Amino acid sequence: MARALMGDSDQQFVNDDRKIGTAPFAKHNGTGAFVEQGCGAVDLLDRCPQKANRPAFVMARLVQAAALTLALAPLLPQALRAQEVPLGFSWGVGETVDHDSNLTRANNQSPYPMISATSYATDLTGTLHETYGRQDISASATIARALYPVYRQYDITQQDIRGTLLSDLPLSAQATVTLARTSSMAHFADLGSPIRDVIYRNEANASADFPLAINWRAVLTGDDARTLNSATIFQTQDLNTTELDGGIRFQPSTGNHVDVLLRTVHGTYPNGSPSVFISPGYNDRGADLRADWTFTGASRLLGRAGYLERRNDDLFYLDTTSFPFQIRELNRNFSGPGFDLTYIWQITGASKLTAYGARQIGAAGDNSYLSAVTRTFRLAPAYQPRVMLDLEAYFEWSLRDYFSDVYSVVTGLPPGTTRRDNSHADGVSVFWNPRRWLQVKLDLRHEQRDSTIASWVYTDSNASLSLQCRF
Repeated sequence: MARALMGDSDQQFVNDDRKIGTAPFAKHNGTGAFVEQGCGAVDLLDRCPQKANRPAFVMARLVQAAALTLALAPLLPQALRAQEVPLGFSWGVGETVDHDSNLTRANNQSPYPMISATSYATDLTGTLHETYGRQDISASATIARALYPVYRQYDITQQDIRGTLLSDLPLSAQATVTLARTSSMAHFADLGSPIRDVIYRNEANASADFPLAINWRAVLTGDDARTLNSATIFQTQDLNTTELDGGIRFQPSTGNHVDVLLRTVHGTYPNGSPSVFISPGYNDRGADLRADWTFTGASRLLGRAGYLERRNDDLFYLDTTSFPFQIRELNRNFSGPGFDLTYIWQITGASKLTAYGARQIGAAGDNSYLSAVTRTFRLAPAYQPRVMLDLEAYFEWSLRDYFSDVYSVVTGLPPGTTRRDNSHADGVSVFWNPRRWLQVKLDLRHEQRDSTIASWVYTDSNASLSLQCRF
């Protein structure tokens, strides 16, 4: 979990910039101007002394952090240092130094400056796993605090708190209940000016499955989520969703399974307003084929493929591009196929290759109710040359097409304006485990986005060093 908060990709291997030390910037306000909130271009430049961003200064802090941790190693009790898999409760602490070359994801044509910044983050993690009869209880919590010595307006406390109850019921049925609360900085590459926005998400999920016949089970899942934005300008995009899934599962004795599910989702924008082109809500209907299948000891496929149809509530707006002005209906309905597949190939005992492909239709980004089709492909090789050393890399390509008619109306750009983003990202990670309780991680990343809209083009490089201790 700590690795996920420190900038690693999520379980679907999608490049995710919600890392500690990420600063957001706000979206185009739909009137041809950019909205700023408490941190204009002059303010950003005035608060940028050169000392904090000099390479020598950053390297000195990295060396000091590493030296302190290694120096304290002999002082810890031997039993504590040797414990690899703690029973019941375990905890950990980490420190991360991160340097970003383009914090605001700006370019030469942006109305705000390109700035580089360094952040220092500390995280504390605790996990608990207990079994009581047929009840299996697990919980985890990670709290992280990231500080920017220069740009203090981006300081943030992030959290990831989860609890799960797994219960074996009579007649071979199983039930799972999960509660989660997370908070993270909005994905700055999806916004349009330097505004700090923290996204809070509260979620409750319950699922059950019970046998129908040999190797066949019925599956039911319910999910309720509330997503809140801290920045006032984005609170019109707060979203509540309720989802119900149901279907059948084929699960042989090998443990593999294939699910055929129907799903329905109802979403509402409690603070939505026609003035910002947000409808009261929407309804999704879809069907999915989901699988988790191990073909051999070295080959595994997991993911989903299906079809989605969205119907938005009616939304009328005043069209000021024609005279006389007219009341029109904004049609944001869409439908289409989608998939999300991961293939894992264990080439040898020390090498592995992960391939990920996805076609996603719907909301684009953390802070966007615009609709787009996003196609993503990712290759992630991994190699372990020694027991204490792991090397990982990734290469990712992404193409995002926005629905042109909606995009031009919502953004206030000329009619017929289309937007297509072509992104490429790559990176390498080095994991060194000098002790069983200690991990040192070095991350180097680079990303570039080209777009038909010049203001959304950017290039960024990032380097981070983290020390993680687990007890």
